Amino acid sequence: MSLRWYVAAAAVLAAGSVFAQNTQGGSAAAQKSTAAAPAAQQQKVPAPLTAADKPNLSYAIGYQIGSDFLDRKIDIDLNTVIKAMQDGYAKRQPTVAPETMGDVLMRMQYQVMSQAKAEYDKAASANKSKSASFLAENKGKKGVVTLPSGVQYLVIEEGNGAKHPTLQSEVTVNFRSSLTSGLELDSSFARGEPFKFKVADVIKGWQEVIPLMKVGDYWRIFVPAEYAYGERGDGRRVGPNEVMVFEMKLMDTKP
Repeated sequence: MSLRWYVAAAAVLAAGSVFAQNTQGGSAAAQKSTAAAPAAQQQKVPAPLTAADKPNLSYAIGYQIGSDFLDRKIDIDLNTVIKAMQDGYAKRQPTVAPETMGDVLMRMQYQVMSQAKAEYDKAASANKSKSASFLAENKGKKGVVTLPSGVQYLVIEEGNGAKHPTLQSEVTVNFRSSLTSGLELDSSFARGEPFKFKVADVIKGWQEVIPLMKVGDYWRIFVPAEYAYGERGDGRRVGPNEVMVFEMKLMDTKP
């Protein structure tokens, strides 16, 4: 019984976090852009848990649960939670009827989801207005070219190459991604590891611009949300309706 209710409660809180952060935000193609370079790195396989991890794991679970309830502004009696976990872990009969537990968990879920949606809607609206203002102002800056789609670019350095990629080309680039605030999200420059990908597999903003570049070109690219992570964001640091800013150097294209 305890596991079911613990998982249910954890899932409810996770659902609220997912709705707020939209961890499934963006298309698969979009996820291959700013997120693709770090994803390309080999992830270390975590070491299996051992008996020695029990104290830290126990504390981590409790701490996470406590923090989640506080963050979600859910008013609970901590002593009752501890007692209920002890009852469940010992497989004792619950002192609250299962129907009652189901009812309050359902209402908690509604509260969490409603709160998360309100926060998301507020952020989406604010970002949409901020992004529109940014692009309108940026459009008038010297050297900035605005494509019919609304994607903008500025040539920082012109390359000597003559070859332009196509959507079917595999290209090698160095890039830096950031928000309009200047917050850097990723940089293959910093990693010293260029990023290889098929042009058709990345966000639409890149698909618009890369075929216009020549090998050696170094551009700053301003991508409206609808050509990046859209109204959902990426679920991590890119919020809903946020403009993405990239610096990109095209190093090679095949064919």
